[in-house]
Amino acid sequence: MTANNKYKCVNCGEPCSALYRTYGPSVLKLTKCVACKGIVDKYIEYDPVIVMIDLVLMSKEAQRHILYNTDFKTFWKLFIILVMLETYAVWRSDSLFSIAVNTICDIKSSYTINSTNINLPINLSVPESWRNNCRGWVQDSKGDDSDLFIWEKDFYVQFISTFSGIMIFITTVHVLMNVLQSFATNNRGNQNFSVSSKRLLQAFSLANMSTLFALPMLVWGNTDTPPETRLVHYLLVFVYSFIVFCNVFTVLYESPMLITILVLIASNSVKHYTTFHMTPFLRGFVT
Repeated sequence: MTANNKYKCVNCGEPCSALYRTYGPSVLKLTKCVACKGIVDKYIEYDPVIVMIDLVLMSKEAQRHILYNTDFKTFWKLFIILVMLETYAVWRSDSLFSIAVNTICDIKSSYTINSTNINLPINLSVPESWRNNCRGWVQDSKGDDSDLFIWEKDFYVQFISTFSGIMIFITTVHVLMNVLQSFATNNRGNQNFSVSSKRLLQAFSLANMSTLFALPMLVWGNTDTPPETRLVHYLLVFVYSFIVFCNVFTVLYESPMLITILVLIASNSVKHYTTFHMTPFLRGFVT
C-alpha cells in the first residue's frame, strides 16, 4: 500500500486513495472501488451505533472500516482496560483459564470466592515438572482478609503474568503470520503486505473487545452458580472470541481462514502456557 492509498475498500480490501470526493460545502460523493465496483466505505455515512452492531455481528466490512478508514487513536486505552479485565478474571479465579487450571491441578478451593473445579470422568496425570506450578496456583486463606496489601500485591503479580502472556500471544501471531506472509508475497509478486506494530495492537484491541461478554458472569455470578453454568458461559465466550480474532486477523494479514485458525491455536497455546508457568514463578519471587 502506497502513501497515496492509505485507505481500503471495506468489501474486498483493495487499497484506495480517498473515501469520498467533495463537490461543494454540502455535496459529497462516495468513492467506488476500482476492483469490486462497490462503495469503498459505506460506514462513513452510518451512525456509530450501526457500526458497533455490525462489529458484534463479526462483519469484516465493519472491521476494515475501523482498522483502515478511521483514526482509531484510543485503542491503547481499550487495550489497558481489557488487560485489566482479563487479569481480574484470572486473579478472581473466575475465567475459562482458571477453571482449566483448577481442574487439571485438582484445586478444590482457594482464597477467591469463585474457585470453580470441574469433576472429569477421567483422571488427568499432571507432568512432574508442572506439580510445583500447580502448587503455586493454590493460595492460602488470608484469615480475616485484613491484609489488603497482600491481595493488592497478588493482583499486580497476576497483571504482569497476564500482560506477558498477551504480549507473547501478539508476538507469536505476528511472527507466524510474517513467515506465512513471505510465502504468500512470493506467490503474489513483490507486493508489500507488512503490518505495523500500531495496527497490530489496534487489531488485537478491536478483537479482544469480545471478552466483554464475560462480564455478566463476573458481575452477577456468585458461589451459588453451578460450575457447569460457569463453564458453559465461558466456553461460549471463548468460541465467540476465537471467531472474532479469526476474522480480524484474516482482515489484517489477508490470510486464508485455515492458516489464521492454526496460527491462533498455536498462539493461544503459547499464551496460556506462559501464564500458567509465570504466575507461580512471580508469586514465589515476590514472596
